[in-house]
Amino acid sequence: MEVFELANLIGELNRLVFKFLADYKSHSLPGDILKFKIKSDLKTSLFPEMLLRDFLPKNNINQDNCDVPGYSFKIGNVDVKNPLISAPLAGISDNTYRIFARFFGSALTYTEMITSYGIYYRHKKSLALTDVTDYERPCALQIFGSNPEIITEAALQIEGRADIIDINMGCPVPKILKAGSGGYLVQDEAKIEKIITGLSSVLKKPLTVKTRIGWDSNNINILNIAKIAEGSGASAISIHGRTVRQGFSGDVDYKLIKKVKEKVKIPVIVSGDIDSPLKAKEILDYTGCDGIMIGRAVKGRLWLMMDMLIFIIGNSGKVIDAEFNPGIDWKKEFSKIYLKFLINFKGENKAVMEFRKHLCWIFKGARGISRAKSEFFKIESFKDAVNSIDNI
Repeated sequence: MEVFELANLIGELNRLVFKFLADYKSHSLPGDILKFKIKSDLKTSLFPEMLLRDFLPKNNINQDNCDVPGYSFKIGNVDVKNPLISAPLAGISDNTYRIFARFFGSALTYTEMITSYGIYYRHKKSLALTDVTDYERPCALQIFGSNPEIITEAALQIEGRADIIDINMGCPVPKILKAGSGGYLVQDEAKIEKIITGLSSVLKKPLTVKTRIGWDSNNINILNIAKIAEGSGASAISIHGRTVRQGFSGDVDYKLIKKVKEKVKIPVIVSGDIDSPLKAKEILDYTGCDGIMIGRAVKGRLWLMMDMLIFIIGNSGKVIDAEFNPGIDWKKEFSKIYLKFLINFKGENKAVMEFRKHLCWIFKGARGISRAKSEFFKIESFKDAVNSIDNI
């Protein structure tokens, strides 16, 4: 059984990020846009804003607190040092994902959705999802449910583990809707107000809401929801620019999210189909939102967040390569380290089973990947995984 120590893994991850930045500079950046020099202890935690403090022009990063001037903001008393935020993804955004997201650019992470009933009744599986290490912070614990009292009690139980408590009011998954949770709630503004008011009156940590623009094209009420959230005590709102009924198809309404930002004073985070550095900057600039939430676009390529961050804060009117795709050898190293983290948190057997899907995402489009995929789903140990990766 393979065992890996978290402190040593953090050192490996730091080296991986440094290597990415060095390759990025040599392949993508003209002149001195990225001032690269290694002078940090690789065994300490180096979050992206700390790394880039030394690598980008000094007027792009506040040298004292690593804030990005013009892009940093606060959610309650929580500092969000840059506009890049990793979205909650069911079955994906676990401890490993969140650590990698932080090190590759995200200023704020989210847990996957956790049922308020599971927390309330102290189910081990639900409570395990609330475990957060210092390497993932600031981190929002996202819960969902339909009963305001249960949601409030669940939030109080886990508040000590969270930097932010987030309520999901936008998930379009049928089983969630059937239970009257997630996106179903956009149809009941009175209940939304009751949930937020109940929580904000008892929580000491900031409370946020993640939602959608409405139930369907005939029932778009995000302006009302945002005003209710603000008036009831929420510290920020994240908005996916589709209706619940749209799911993940159809166009994202960024124009409507722009209107929301103009109408409320709390931070607004825009979400939906932000899949490239250029689009990240365009949507951030167009909507005027405080942050952009990145989800499905970075499955298997979390380094895309660093591409986005560099493009947003380093591209002062100059056109630079919007996206850097690292080479196959770097991706092999990335995948091995990712599996080591999974093993640290979940044990070898469970980690390897979950890792199979990550391998497919990481090496999507690589030469000969079709043949290799069949091998991915046969791996049963760390050694098997390494052999499979080396043979790509």
